[in-house]
This record gives sequence, C-alpha cells and structure tokens, in this order.
Amino acid sequence: MPELPEVECLVRDLQNCLVGRKILDVKFFWERMLSGFSSREFCRQVSGRVVQKIQRKGKYILIYLRAQKVLEIHLRMTGALLFYPVDVQPGRHTGAVFYLGGKAALHFEDMRKFGTFRLWDEQELPQTKPFLLGPDPLAKNFNCSRFHHLLALKPRGGIKSFLLNQENISGLGNIYTDETLFRAGIHPARKVGTLSREEEIALWEAMRRVLQEGIDLRGASVSDYRDLQGKPGEFQNMLQVYRRAGEKCPRCRGTIIRRVIAGRGTYLCPHCQLL
Repeated sequence: MPELPEVECLVRDLQNCLVGRKILDVKFFWERMLSGFSSREFCRQVSGRVVQKIQRKGKYILIYLRAQKVLEIHLRMTGALLFYPVDVQPGRHTGAVFYLGGKAALHFEDMRKFGTFRLWDEQELPQTKPFLLGPDPLAKNFNCSRFHHLLALKPRGGIKSFLLNQENISGLGNIYTDETLFRAGIHPARKVGTLSREEEIALWEAMRRVLQEGIDLRGASVSDYRDLQGKPGEFQNMLQVYRRAGEKCPRCRGTIIRRVIAGRGTYLCPHCQLL
C-alpha cells in the first residue's frame, strides 16, 4: 500500500498537472469504488469544475474543486494515478478516467480494485475520516513533546501497533514503520510504556528522517507503486531491513529476521533491536 511518502509525491505531481484544469467528463469502469453516488450522479457533480488545489491528509488525496466540492481518493493496496497529456485508451486495470481540458486525462489503475472515491461539500470536511486521523508526522508542529504526549496516552500497546494506527499518527505503513524502528534501535514488539525519553527522541527523529528520505527518493516501489508518469521510486534501494530476511544487518552484520508482529510481517535485527 502506498504510504505517506508515495502519496506526498503523487500530490506534488498532481499539483503541477491538474491545478487550473477543468474536468470535462468522468468514466467509471468499477462503480463500487464510489461511495454515496452513482457514477452518473458523480459525473454530473464534478464535470465542468476546475481543480483549485490538492492536499494530502495521511494517505488520502484531496482534490479541491471550484464551487466548494472536494474529491477524496484513497489508493488502498494497489491503486495508482497516471497522468496522460494526450488521449490514451483505458487499460485492463483502469477503474476510472477523468477527462481534462487539452485532451489530457487522469487514469486510476487498480489491479485489486480496493481504491475508493468520495465527493464532499467542503464544509463537511472536518467530520470526514481524513480529518479525524492522528497528526501528520512531518507537520511543523509535530515536535518531540507532542509525540511524547501521544505515546503516554497508550503505554500498554506495542510500539509497532501504535505507529501503524492511523488514529495515533497518520501516514505510516508497514515499510516505513519497520525502517523507522530499525534506525531507532527499538524492537517492534516493545511496549510503548517501556521506552525511555531518549528512545522516544530517537524514534521521533528516525521517523521524520525516514519519511523525508522516502519523499526525496520518490517513494518505495517494492510492489506496485509508480508515480504519476508511471515511474518507480528509488527508496526501495535504501531499505535496511524491510524484506531483507536472511541478509546481513548493515549495522552489526547479524542476520535480519522476519516475525509477525501487530498482525503484520515485520523485519528486524534481533541484535540491534533488543526486546
């Protein structure tokens, strides 16, 4: 599933490609991706509207349209957005096409068909799921003191489970959580309440650093993720533990292992990340 860095890269690219363009028409091939509207009604509501700005909230993409309508997109497991400056025929896994001015189009591809689209009136946004998530870990006001306060609220839970819970912090998934915990030297099964203040600081710093590196390297293409032009990211080349079970730890030269923690396949070094 695309995580915060991948979605952030898409949002930045969408801002360059979509802002100021008019949506001329929309065609849905899998209507079940829509929530609350038929495809016909959805098309009626968005056609003729100009894209004003694009925002990320956690892993959600929010496209603000003229006349106070907001399109919410969640890529889920295998969703991808592809921008074409000229007309291109829909592919096998194309779920929707947004036809834009100048013969350009935005295609939504999704092999697993789990992606979702919702349309909101802008005044409804404060009560929608993207705005009820935990804080963004890269926000300027997400300092170490705020992180300490959030951790203190749930001392009995496991730290990996805490980081994956979007109600605590928004945007982290399995890849960046494993990499963050490794860099901080913290075992994913540790209880939140056992962390020292020094470990909390190390975790906060590692989390922000790993996420920013992911953005700088255009995301991690370990599976299906591609950017708006269909190009893979490069952060997968920098992964130190994720999907590296049986390989040597880059820090201590011990062996990286895989365990199931918080219901997810988890990669760690048992020598550098003591339980």
